[in-house]
Amino acid sequence: MPHVEQSIDIHTPPENVFGIVAHQPERMPEWWTAFDLQQRVSPPPTAVGSISRYVYNMMGIRIKGEHQVMQLEQDRRLVVKTISGIDSMFEFNFAAIDGGTRLSVRIAYSLPGSVLGQLLNRLTIEQRNERDLIEALQRLKALAEASG
Repeated sequence: MPHVEQSIDIHTPPENVFGIVAHQPERMPEWWTAFDLQQRVSPPPTAVGSISRYVYNMMGIRIKGEHQVMQLEQDRRLVVKTISGIDSMFEFNFAAIDGGTRLSVRIAYSLPGSVLGQLLNRLTIEQRNERDLIEALQRLKALAEASG
């Protein structure tokens, strides 16, 4: 299964970064612009089993689905799996470091043949996903540091 992994240091405590990522999922399109929509289905607060609806824009192809929280360790770890749409797993790890948080993200995914057929090729998709993740983490850093 293809995957992308990135880490970034954010100069604000883990609870601030975790709060944005885990407890404000509807803000995801602000910092991860490949997501056109991230909308709660389950009422707050976010907990194991919580579901949200998403629309992901993969190089012009809009993919709709739902995410479910599989693991949640407050201020430390969040694991979200898609239950419809693209088969994927998002792992967010939040580590306290001197001066803030090291956020590490790993996303494993598989693309249905119909999506692959509409796009150029697997390598192009993987490079785009890597670039999208890097840009998302940079925007999240700016957002968290400005509000934290």
